Amino acid sequence: MNVAEIEDAVAQLAEIPYTPADFFLGFMEAYGAPPVTVSKMRNGDGPTSDVDGAWLWRKKIHAAACQEGETDATLRKLQSSKKTKAGKTRYVMSFDGHDLSALDLKTGEPLFCPLADFPDHFAFFLPIAGYERYKAAEENPVDIRATARLAKLYDALLRRNPDWLDAARRHDINTFMTRMIFCLFAEDTGIFPDDLFTKTIHDLGGKDGDNVASVLSTAFEVMSLPTKRREGRPAWVTAFPYVNGGLFDGTHEVPAFDKTAFNYLIQAGRMDWKEINPDIFGSMIQAIVDPKSRGGLGMHYTSVPNILKVLDPLFLDDLRAELDGAKASEKRLQQFLARLERIRIFDPACGSGNFLVIAYRELRTLEIEALRLLGAVTGNPNTTMFSRVSLNNFYGIERADFAAETAKLSLWVAEYQMNKRFEAVLGKRPPDLPLREGGRIICDNALRYDWGRACPSGGSDNLETYLVGNPPYLGHQKRDNEQKEDMKIVFQGHLKNWGDLDYVTCWIFKAAEYCRRIKNAEAAFVATNSVCQGRQVALLWPAVLQDDLEISFAHTSFKWSNNAAKKAAVICVIVGIRTASKSEKFLIDDDQKRSVGNINPYLVDGPNIYVAKRTRPLSNDLPRMHFGNMPNNGEALLLTRQERDALLSEAPDAEQFIRPLYGSQEFIKGIERFCLWITDETLEKAQSIRAIADRIEHVRQKRLKSTDAGSQELAARPHQFRDLNEAQDHMIVVPSASSERRYYLPVGQLDAGCVVSNLAFAIYDGPIWTIGLIASRLHLIWIAGICGKLKSDFRYSNTLGWHTFPIPKLSEQDKTDLAAASERILEVREGHFPKTIAELYDPEKTPPDLRAAHLTNDEVVERIFAGRVFRNDTERLEHLFKRYARTIEQEKAAKGAKPAKRKAEKKEAVNG
Repeated sequence: MNVAEIEDAVAQLAEIPYTPADFFLGFMEAYGAPPVTVSKMRNGDGPTSDVDGAWLWRKKIHAAACQEGETDATLRKLQSSKKTKAGKTRYVMSFDGHDLSALDLKTGEPLFCPLADFPDHFAFFLPIAGYERYKAAEENPVDIRATARLAKLYDALLRRNPDWLDAARRHDINTFMTRMIFCLFAEDTGIFPDDLFTKTIHDLGGKDGDNVASVLSTAFEVMSLPTKRREGRPAWVTAFPYVNGGLFDGTHEVPAFDKTAFNYLIQAGRMDWKEINPDIFGSMIQAIVDPKSRGGLGMHYTSVPNILKVLDPLFLDDLRAELDGAKASEKRLQQFLARLERIRIFDPACGSGNFLVIAYRELRTLEIEALRLLGAVTGNPNTTMFSRVSLNNFYGIERADFAAETAKLSLWVAEYQMNKRFEAVLGKRPPDLPLREGGRIICDNALRYDWGRACPSGGSDNLETYLVGNPPYLGHQKRDNEQKEDMKIVFQGHLKNWGDLDYVTCWIFKAAEYCRRIKNAEAAFVATNSVCQGRQVALLWPAVLQDDLEISFAHTSFKWSNNAAKKAAVICVIVGIRTASKSEKFLIDDDQKRSVGNINPYLVDGPNIYVAKRTRPLSNDLPRMHFGNMPNNGEALLLTRQERDALLSEAPDAEQFIRPLYGSQEFIKGIERFCLWITDETLEKAQSIRAIADRIEHVRQKRLKSTDAGSQELAARPHQFRDLNEAQDHMIVVPSASSERRYYLPVGQLDAGCVVSNLAFAIYDGPIWTIGLIASRLHLIWIAGICGKLKSDFRYSNTLGWHTFPIPKLSEQDKTDLAAASERILEVREGHFPKTIAELYDPEKTPPDLRAAHLTNDEVVERIFAGRVFRNDTERLEHLFKRYARTIEQEKAAKGAKPAKRKAEKKEAVNG
């Protein structure tokens, strides 16, 4: 049976008058049980159960009918049944004619619902029919089960309390969930007496959960009160300790519970919450309030190794080195511990606190080791029982209310777990309760909030402040109006053309301002690599660095992904910013760290230069490269092979108006496409062909209807593309986008009768030797660093990539050598016809002779540039930046010399 058939069968089952046997046997049929199995079960010949009123479908489900109100108790009997284990059943299920309870024994996911609503939950049992729900192996099962159960509870509460869906109540429901999660964790970790929370709810919550709200409200209020202020409270509630820390301050209103919500809460309480990971759990429970993200719970959390890519080079590596050098000195260990106390971590896009949690955990780990070493040095292992690393030193800004509350909770959980480690190593631990003040998380829009207020200077020059995080990226085409207004608030009056920047650049810019205001502050953020490529570099970084800040370290481009289901991977960089100093700076490529003299905004060891677009080449030896021809609402002028053949079959005379058309895909993949190319002189003849005249009229109408004034003007010549670039003899074509997998940029030569579209660039009637330059590894590295990428693919630009390419002065012999290497590449390609560029340049399938031709070309090019072959791509790019800087300086000097020369000539003429 397919899924749709199962869904229909379950819907029909819900319409049948209820009897226990009819319901379960109908359930079996709905999920594809063979007729013979159903028949045996109906006749009592199926496997026997050890639970009254139960049916056992081996390896599938152990189910039982029960008295009204007993579904939860019966479910527990089924779960503990020996027959359940022996039969290796996937599910246990109980039902009483009104309600249904079930548990997936493989995933731990529960289900509680009115029997009438069972069709809405049919997918829960799909694995019985062989449709396994996806769960990534890397996910922590405890975190996934906890999130799933809490999500069901959250939904049940909102169904029972629809008024809490309003924006005005959203904070209340989020606060309630945060408090409840803390209680579940506390009773399994010794913070509360064992099972205190769940047992109280179970015993006092009422048969159907009708008293849960009252019980929870009273418990939450008492946990905010010291013992001496609890007079007159019920005896049962005094067992709950004073929690403090602000977690239970404010309103203690609790949403009303029904039977379904009550069951989900009890099921959540039966989990072992000791195993919850604060570094991942914080992000995952955000899925509770975002049903859209539940299909891939854990999809958006940031993995610990990736977080450490930011924290390690920013401050942790330095701390580890300091601790290693201090391990035999009591004085230096005391100084180290004092330094830990002064460190503050600030994440102005903290989400659920992943970066803060990992930073806290790592600082506590260093502290524990320092205290262990101090005990060994002094001979007194009982040096202290208090931690100097306080949650008060962890700051964040987060716009989403629940995420902000979750960040505080995650830090409390991390504190408890690190206190346990403290005890394991040092033999004692700080007290769990009352909670100290938690992380200082502000719920607000970080781009409209003063970071100096969120994490103030503290009035001490000894404090060290580290800004960290993974802010939202969002390219300029994906922002909504509110985010555009955010950018306006951040950049207006500071930057021009800020609308072309990615959203993440707001955090980089504000971090730079913060580092100028707050002493001893450094920052490091994850960002898309586009902020260090293309035109964004010249727009953003001069204002960020100015003369007083520098890039302290950087991870060059790498895939930033996580360990969860449906992994999201983005090409990112990590950039550290600090006040300019003589301290070491280093680049990290492929996890290999190297010390460098300076890191420029392109993340290259070189001077701080900003490559700007040029309408003409930097070198007089290079010919101009032009943008291709844009149809501009002229799609009717484009033809597929089939449309071309149909047109010629109808009107053979049309062949004189048809030309091959090449954009990126046509050139790279060998896709055949054509276009109508009609001059003003041949228009009358072209329009005499009915099929062509119809296409011309279609273009005219479409351009007239356009809201763009330029397109409307083009309606006056509907027979033509917007651009009319063509060659007299030949053209050199370069696609505008190319796969990152290719070791060389695709480039080739076309006949003059071809047309290059706006998805490619062309040098019309250019010298053949330019192919050698464009096809070189050296040029690809320049394009990758300067032009940026489209997703992860190379994005070409004539004005930013070709016209800025800093070639040396070419001799005639250089041009001859380049031409020979270029012709050899074209010749080898021709020998492999009809293979396409895509096939020839697949890294795993490139023919040996073509690879050899490119290696020869690379040697020719690189000897022209440097007199030798470069060792690697890093050396290539650094050489190009230095050459570009020299060339720009020479250009400036030459421009300055011309007015001086003219002035001298004028003076000489006057004197003469």
